[in-house]
Order: sequence, then structure tokens, then C-alpha cells
Amino acid sequence: MKKKGQIKNVENYFFLFYYEKDIKNVIADYKLKNRRNLSIELGFFVKKPLINLIKEKEIDIIIPVPISKERYRERGFNQVELLLETMNIPYEKIEKIRNTKHMYDLLDEKSREENIKNAFYNYLDLNDKNILLVDDIVTTGKTIQEIINELYKNTNPKNIFIFSIALSKVFKKI
Repeated sequence: MKKKGQIKNVENYFFLFYYEKDIKNVIADYKLKNRRNLSIELGFFVKKPLINLIKEKEIDIIIPVPISKERYRERGFNQVELLLETMNIPYEKIEKIRNTKHMYDLLDEKSREENIKNAFYNYLDLNDKNILLVDDIVTTGKTIQEIINELYKNTNPKNIFIFSIALSKVFKKI
């Protein structure tokens, strides 16, 4: 049994915590209550296992899950980008071209799928690259799957891996 804070893997979705009360509160405070300084504390837990994963999987390009321009104006920052910057981990960006409803407001999988459909745009050349998508929380995996679909539209990555701080216990690989 792995201890809390050690990297876990569910079908190539790598994460540190199950999305339960304590980590749920920290992430909510961080991204929804504008407590940017929590990126330092989160980085303390995330940096070593993330760097080890990057080395182990020979990652070429790290891509944080993007937020829309509207969400950026509302929040003032992309929580995943800020975390990577705090840890001095370089990344490349794709775009979220459509503002969507908050996923936490959508309880059923079909609504989440429709909400996120065609919301992303990739302009990066990812051919023959090992890609690591980084998110704060993976709940159903709909957002990640939509990004993966977009990445494969005009490019051919070698591998795509996913890393998140937390993974919901209701997650099931799509």
C-alpha cells in the first residue's frame, strides 16, 4: 500500500491523492478563493513525484489543462500553469477556445461530455513526442479525453500521459 503523497496510477492516470475532503478543500481554496500562495505548498508535495514521472516516461512536452479567457479573467490565473511555474517546470500551451460551464455544476457524464466538446485547440507540433497533460483534478476524465482527441487531430504523439494532484474515486477510464 502506497503512503499518502506518493504517486499512484490508475490506468496511466498518475496522481498523488484521491479527491477527498482535505485535498478537495485545499484545491478549492487555491483556485476558487484566489489563494495563489497555496501553489508553494502544493508544489512542495507535487514537485518531486512529478519530476520523477517526467524522467521515467521521458516526457518531451508538458501541457497544463487550459482555462478559457473568460475563466482567466474571472479567476486571474490558471491554477495548473501557476503551479508549474512555481516549481520551475517548463510547459507548452494549447488553447481553450470555448468558455464552458463549471464541470462541478454538471453531475452526469453526458452533460459533462457535451459541455467540453470541441472546447480546445492545439497548434503545437507533437509528432513523435511523449506528452504529459497536467491537471489539478480528474473527476470523470471527460476534459482530458477531449484534449487527447484534439491532440490527435493534426499530430501524432508517441505517448500521452496524465498527471493530476487528485483523482476522483468515481473516475473510470474512458
